[in-house]
Formats: sequence, C-alpha cells, structure tokens
Amino acid sequence: RQDLYVCAISGLTKDILQRRFGEYRNLNLVAEHGIFVRYAGRTDWKEMCFDDSAAWIEKVKPLMQLFQRCTPGAQLDVRKASLAWYYHDCDDQYGSFKTKELVHQLALSTGNLPCEVCQGDKVIEVKSCRVSNGFALKRLVSDQDKTGDNFKPIMVISDDSADSSIFKFLPKERAYTVRVGLGETVARHRFLDWEEAEQYLKIIVDDDPLGLERSSESLLERFQTCMGDANTVVDDEDVDLNALEDEPESKLPSHIQPPSPVLGPVGW
Repeated sequence: RQDLYVCAISGLTKDILQRRFGEYRNLNLVAEHGIFVRYAGRTDWKEMCFDDSAAWIEKVKPLMQLFQRCTPGAQLDVRKASLAWYYHDCDDQYGSFKTKELVHQLALSTGNLPCEVCQGDKVIEVKSCRVSNGFALKRLVSDQDKTGDNFKPIMVISDDSADSSIFKFLPKERAYTVRVGLGETVARHRFLDWEEAEQYLKIIVDDDPLGLERSSESLLERFQTCMGDANTVVDDEDVDLNALEDEPESKLPSHIQPPSPVLGPVGW
C-alpha cells in the first residue's frame, strides 16, 4: 500500500535498525529516540535532533560500567544521547537484584543532571531529557503538516512502558494511541499482545484503498465505534484471560475489531 506512511521509532542505534530493517525502503526509521532518521526511499541517515547536553554521559557511564562488570551477562550500550544497561542474559534473580541496586544508585547520582532514568523490558536506560520517542513523533507529524498534506488518522502502537511520551504529543482529534500488553498506560486503546497487533496490521496492509467507496469520515466513525470500549486504562486484574481463550482464533477481541483504513496519508 502506497498510501501509508509507516515509521518505526526506537531507542536502538541506527546501525542496529539498519541491519534489521534497512532492506525495507518504504519504511521510515528513527533511531536513538529521535537523534537519527532515515526517510523512506533513502539510504542515508540524517541527524534529526542535535543534543548538545550529553556531557552527563561521561559522569554516569563509569557507574553503569561497574554494574556491567559485576553482573555476569549484563551488557552496556553507549549511544549518542543515552546509556542502556541490558540484563536479558543474566540470572533472573541476581539480575533483578542488581537492577534495583543500579536504579537506586542512578537516582542518587543523576538528580542534578539533564537526564532521566527509564526502566523497560530487561533494560535500564538513562537518556537525555531533550530526546524522546514522543518528541521525534511530534517532529515527524509537524513536518508533514507543513506540507499541507496532513496525516488523516495517526495510529501509534507501542509496548514500551519506559517511554510513554510517544502517546502524549499528538492531536487527540486524529490520533489513535495503542498500548500492546497489560499494565498502566496513557494510551487510549490496547492490544493484549503482539499477535493481536499483527492481525490488525495485516488487515490494514491487505485492504485495497482503491476499492473503498466510503468516506474518510464514516471510516473514522467506525474506528471509534469498534475501539470505543477500550478507551479506559485496563489493568492486569481487569482482564479475564480465560474468557479470551474461548474466543475463536480468527476473531479479534471486540476492543480491537479493525475498521477499513482511511484513504489518504496515514501515519503509523
């Protein structure tokens, strides 16, 4: 589908994103929470956001290197405006213990620095306050608005509780924010797992926009109706997993019943 504007925004480095997604030339890639961007159809990366306040990295890095050395399996990724301490390969119990200790030490040592500590899935990240996935997305939407060819709806899908900013900086009247997974979120909608998200995205990609006769307005109304019962935050205890297991595999849960996509530029 040529009418979709698809963008992957990540905290990973541009080298990692290039290795994983570089072959997809129609995909816009944003690395390191907005520091670098590779626009669709291009092979070069550009600096999207210049952060001149990253001198704090040299003050925080020795502490995180110490925890890397004393935690078997831990890895430290040094980026332009962030530090990421991964413990996927650590012993679960010891890794959890060292994580709590590291977060405590970082809280004591970064209080007066222009950075913030974020905790994600098996990762502790310290990043500049001047960069975030949300700021990067807002920049992309703003740049598109300046062309006069605004995104009609904008759908943002994320499973990263460590950077909820990606849900906060969008015009609510045309943005659909979706959290993948359980837990607290500021997103308006939810997929319970990535399998549900993939089912939804496959329907969007497989649809033929030229065969749609309905107006954009009616499709948006259908979207709101289909996802309306997911507008409240869902906590783990609010979900009846046994009931979900009884549903046919081919049927999407009611909170993610997909509409046909809207004609015109669509931001993802």
